[in-house]
Amino acid sequence: MLIAPQPAPHAHRESRAFDLLFQRHFEPLTRLVARMVSCRHVAEELVQDVFLRMWNGREDFAVRDPETYLRRAARNRALDWLRREHLHRAWAEEVLREVRATAPETQSAHQASQDDLAEVRRAIAESLDTMPQRRRLVCQLRWQAELGPTNIASHLGLSVKTVEAHLTTGTKELAARLHRLRDD
Repeated sequence: MLIAPQPAPHAHRESRAFDLLFQRHFEPLTRLVARMVSCRHVAEELVQDVFLRMWNGREDFAVRDPETYLRRAARNRALDWLRREHLHRAWAEEVLREVRATAPETQSAHQASQDDLAEVRRAIAESLDTMPQRRRLVCQLRWQAELGPTNIASHLGLSVKTVEAHLTTGTKELAARLHRLRDD
């Protein structure tokens, strides 16, 4: 006869305490983060990530003031997200500058920018064609639908880290293609 293992007596108390902590602090933390990232949906995901990390590390978690810890963790998570978004924007601007630098000087400014845009679109399409399916889908949602990593993760049922890894690899592939294009 098999007997199901019984949870430790403190497991239920631990879970209940965490639920209460979540209920009390989720909304104020989400408002704090939303002011930083200017998007309620992104803020909710970032705060959920903070609570998930806290729950997963609960055995090693020893904090005297959980409220202060949660505020600091949520703030830091938002700052990390903002840095990544800034890097993505800076990269896109750099790619456009590089493509514009390759345009012949004899063309009019309007024609050069139209040609640059067409060249970037072609390079993106060629780069996407060579990517594995999931990376291609992530990059299409980022570059063509202009969704952020958190929205892409939610849309595809992936973690934000997985989306960021696909974007990093896809960006490197596209940058390499654009550098080859510029050098030709």
